[in-house]
Amino acid sequence: MKTTTKLVCTLSILMLFLMTSCASTKVTGEWKDPNLTDKPFEKILVMGIAKQPSDRRFYEDEFVRQLKSKGVMAISSHTLIQHENMWDRETIVQTLGSKDFDSVIITRVVDTKARQQYSNFNSNMYDYYSSSYAIVPYYRRGKTTYQQKFGFESNLYDAKTEKLVFSLSSDTYAQDNINKRLGSYIKTVIDKLVQYNLL
Repeated sequence: MKTTTKLVCTLSILMLFLMTSCASTKVTGEWKDPNLTDKPFEKILVMGIAKQPSDRRFYEDEFVRQLKSKGVMAISSHTLIQHENMWDRETIVQTLGSKDFDSVIITRVVDTKARQQYSNFNSNMYDYYSSSYAIVPYYRRGKTTYQQKFGFESNLYDAKTEKLVFSLSSDTYAQDNINKRLGSYIKTVIDKLVQYNLL
């Protein structure tokens, strides 16, 4: 009986570890204009601020794909605005007006940081049976990997008033290529926009 109890406890701790290690995006802040009544936006210009044009295209196209899967009309800014003009306010305003966008969402990286991560996946599950207290120190004898944290900020603006109506910041973690985790971040942003009746 004691062995069974230990096993259940140990496996529960292991599952908790696995679940938290898979969580790649954590919301660190969110805001919605309290004076804004429910106003679903129907045509959104998606902008990803990036030094490399390829990173910008990847991000914007994935964001547009997810928005369209929700039935929302969205267009990647790289199809309308040249990379060297993406920081020019007048170009953005002119594009919004000429294409009848009712909103624009702009995402930028605000922070990056690397951290060490210890993994126990090089071990046999039976190694955990003896004592649950051995789990934590045992992780540190496992394989060492490095994660990078990306702090993202996405701001949604009303195209007509040019006012900020929604903002979300988060930390997204990736072991190698951040592009593999961007889908998770984008889904988090879109879920919040739906929650606040902005889509």
